[in-house]
Amino acid sequence: MPSPRDDRLRFGGKVLLALRVWRTFVRVQTGRRRATLPTFVQELGRARIRRDGYPPALLSRAVHRSLQLGPLRPRCLTSSLVLYRLLREQGDQAQVVIGLPREAHDHAAHAWVELGDRDVGPPPGRGGHAPMARFP
Repeated sequence: MPSPRDDRLRFGGKVLLALRVWRTFVRVQTGRRRATLPTFVQELGRARIRRDGYPPALLSRAVHRSLQLGPLRPRCLTSSLVLYRLLREQGDQAQVVIGLPREAHDHAAHAWVELGDRDVGPPPGRGGHAPMARFP
């Protein structure tokens, strides 16, 4: 039987992970408007460590796929906050990064999550953007 750290999950594991993603999404949606972004990211980062853990790439795919159901298409910041919280729950020292395109022609910012200096998504991840702010 695969452990939670394996890259493949059985159907039941996928359902449970999707439910965790949606629960976290609701928490992000309801809490994001109550505090400034730095304060809210700090709150999300204070998580009780769970015993089960998943590879960051698997969590990133799970967030992306779970939140793409129906007409819902959350913005990159929301998806990044969900992934950040899930990574922090398993003890990973993730950071939310916000950046602008390297050749910025407008003010379209983008958000993604990094572990160390590695972009872990959610897709498209960094996507050619230069970091402007890191939280926490």
